[in-house]
Amino acid sequence: MAFPRGTLLIDARSAGARLPRELALVAPLAADQAFDLMVIDDTRDPRVAGIARRHGARHLRLHGATLGERLGTTIPTTSGAVLVFPIIGCLAGTRTLLRVAQRVGAGEVDAVSLPGNTPGLIARLLGRRMPADAAGVCLSRDWYDRLGGCDPRLDRDAIADLLERLRLCGARLERAAPDRASG
Repeated sequence: MAFPRGTLLIDARSAGARLPRELALVAPLAADQAFDLMVIDDTRDPRVAGIARRHGARHLRLHGATLGERLGTTIPTTSGAVLVFPIIGCLAGTRTLLRVAQRVGAGEVDAVSLPGNTPGLIARLLGRRMPADAAGVCLSRDWYDRLGGCDPRLDRDAIADLLERLRLCGARLERAAPDRASG
């Protein structure tokens, strides 16, 4: 199955200190030209542009907006038929992401929710909660456009809201299993 032409968006505010690690993980996808890699930045941190550049990502600076608004502003500037965002903490490697994007690009499914990492043993012993919602989504641009994108009023709930609207509109929506293998 051929690689889809997609756009992978990473939100700098959501990524926080994990941004360099997350970019290092997905940068090979941009190098292989399977995805355009874009960092959405409203942090006002001058280091983010350099981090994005080092990993071959385009950098888009926005000012103080919700996640829904950041994605809604950024996605029209992209060209990928498959959209992936925000993915922070979703994957330990790229195999699952490629497999999911291939299925969406081939029309086998319309969208796939990407789960967050399950807390490790120490985190569970300390009483840290499991992630409640999907940490990201991979979907076709057609479905994103059909739904009118993300709700610009929503921040942390933007992805969950988008997934719920996909479900209510009859999209073929699946949940990806976490990828525990690297690469």
